[in-house]
Amino acid sequence: MHRYTTRALSLVEAGERILNESEPMIKVAMSLETQEQWQSKQLPLSHQEKWPGNPPKYPARSARPLLFDPKDMPSDKSYPIPVSILHALAHIELGAIDNYWDTVCRFEPRPKEDKYDLPIEFYDDFVNVACDEARHLKLVEDRLQELNSFYGQLPAHRALLEHAANTRNALAARLAVIPLVQEARGLDAGPRLVHKLKSIGDPLSAEIVGQIVFEERGHVAKGIEWFTFLCGQIDRNPIAYFHQLVREYFPEGLPGPFNLEARLASHMPPTWFQPLEMERKKMKDELTKPKKVVQNRPSNGKTLVVAGCVWPERTSSAAGVRTTEMIEMAQEEGWNIICISPCRLNNHTELLTASGVTCIQLDPNTSQVEEFLKENRVDVILFDRFISEEMYAWKFFHHAPNATRILDLQDVHFLRKAREHLVLKEKVDFTATLNADINVDAVMPNALRELASIYRSDITLYVSEFEKDLLQGRFGISQHQLKALDYILPTNFHSTITLDNQDQQSFEDRKHIAVVGSFKHPPNVDGLKWLTTHVWPQARKALNEDVELHIYGSYATAKDYKLFDAPKSNVHLVGFCDDVHQTLAKYRLSLAPLRFGAGIKGKILDSWIANTPVVSTSVGSEGLHYKPEKWGGLVADSPLNFASQTSQLYNDKELWTTMQSNAFNLCKHYSRDVQKAKWIDVLSTKVHDNWIGKVLWSSQFRATEYMSRFIQAKNTLGKDKSRHILSSQEHKQVE
Repeated sequence: MHRYTTRALSLVEAGERILNESEPMIKVAMSLETQEQWQSKQLPLSHQEKWPGNPPKYPARSARPLLFDPKDMPSDKSYPIPVSILHALAHIELGAIDNYWDTVCRFEPRPKEDKYDLPIEFYDDFVNVACDEARHLKLVEDRLQELNSFYGQLPAHRALLEHAANTRNALAARLAVIPLVQEARGLDAGPRLVHKLKSIGDPLSAEIVGQIVFEERGHVAKGIEWFTFLCGQIDRNPIAYFHQLVREYFPEGLPGPFNLEARLASHMPPTWFQPLEMERKKMKDELTKPKKVVQNRPSNGKTLVVAGCVWPERTSSAAGVRTTEMIEMAQEEGWNIICISPCRLNNHTELLTASGVTCIQLDPNTSQVEEFLKENRVDVILFDRFISEEMYAWKFFHHAPNATRILDLQDVHFLRKAREHLVLKEKVDFTATLNADINVDAVMPNALRELASIYRSDITLYVSEFEKDLLQGRFGISQHQLKALDYILPTNFHSTITLDNQDQQSFEDRKHIAVVGSFKHPPNVDGLKWLTTHVWPQARKALNEDVELHIYGSYATAKDYKLFDAPKSNVHLVGFCDDVHQTLAKYRLSLAPLRFGAGIKGKILDSWIANTPVVSTSVGSEGLHYKPEKWGGLVADSPLNFASQTSQLYNDKELWTTMQSNAFNLCKHYSRDVQKAKWIDVLSTKVHDNWIGKVLWSSQFRATEYMSRFIQAKNTLGKDKSRHILSSQEHKQVE
């Protein structure tokens, strides 16, 4: 219980009390209590005419942990690795709580000298961020207690306190240093920590760290949003001003490698951070020049370059699995493979190198790409998403004009975003988003970027016939530019999973219903809300009383358990499953209650691989060759029909057996041999003239190129000299 007996008079006063509280868990409780009072409008922002904010220079701290300067931190390896990792994370979360409450209390809405005007939403957002950090600290502390430890047991550093104190006089600096540097660096380190915890056999700690790192993306996004807003208020260029501030507070630059995927998801493009990467202490030739790899495979003398924001690897995402399979299939046909990315070489590149792939770190905003293209023949360049095309394509257009440029769409990103906006924000019935005339106005900038990448590319790979029709009919993409490449099943799928396999349980042996999907993915969470609120109560009426709904997914939060774990309704949130196919093979039925999305839905194919029929919506079945009498399950779009189809397929053995057989036959379409033939055919496709693409490559449409040229010149010669490198037309484009 905190020591204050009277309620604070305002949000600012409540924030100051939190900053002056020394005990971490009391600080957490006070934060969450203040958030509730603020959101229910029980507290005003300020209780005086003059801004009352007077936060301490340093927030209060308890006697433990002992604090040291980073250079003086004692080395103590006597504690288990999970405890050390979690203790360091708890210390960061505590510092973040104070940093954000300090931001709320210290910076008033309308200071005359800085000429900015902060709306109430600024305070809403950073109260929420501060309380996210409080929840995170509670999660970590609870896990430390389970490991017979506690926050304060190990020593810690005081660097976070110094960063907050150093930026107390300037809001722009505070936003640059805390969310846009410190939290973004957490995004970079997070996957490495998760992998380490899993590798030493602590999946529970790994899941907590993974959840926290994922939620930090929203904090970085808020930092970008408000830093950009502030720059608009004070008439500064956001990227240039951010670079200036980072170089002021971090003269050596920012340490890599950067987690591009997480940073892009946080609305932080590479132009914000890549020019700030600190120089490596040791420059190695293998980072800039391809290695000669001895392969046992025959060579056809051709080279395929795979360009990605991150290195392709099987464990991170379905996209990583797909790209890795495409690399391996091309290798089998004698192609030499070179992967390029702005990311540093890492353990994923070691695996690629071991398989005969050359991996080269190439910063698109330097001359490294030109130097690479001077030394290497390139026959085909594959961009693993449209963002990669934006980064690299113009260099290949100029310096490897004869190379075929292929964009792997994977799914139409702007279609997915438009559907999400229409369903969640505008409350449109999701079936209305299944038409080709779907309104994309709300995501127009994303649509224009992605469409421009498609038009610029010689060939674009798609996975859904609906998306092909949308691109061809609605947006005028030539049929010659669009090639199908579907989901790719494992090589040994049909040799290990068959309908008569003794390991596959029969209709009578299987029971209960499963739902799978990561809680990081908004369509999954929305679908679960729709399922548990509107569908399951009706389905239960037609099912036996003992039939249960089991929900599987990684990164489930305490909020998710509160929403979806309802044993009284026979709904159980189980959490992460190690092997999705073995898990689904135990269930009689799988559900995919999706109301928005695009492309192929992996959860449905995972069910079919396990010989488990599915009930889904039209959104789920869209990219999976849906024909009612030949599909691997049933499709329904209203809650009543979805509930009816669920109970029918669960109870009807003959129907269930037919749908199971359909699913098995449909999987043949996605076999590796079938998709390999398509992919190899694409690699040898003769490219048609693409006049619209040539128009887009003309000077007035090349803003990405000019920005990259500007950054390259600025980094090479300095700000003053770079102005002389660009022509007057180019300089005008940059500004």
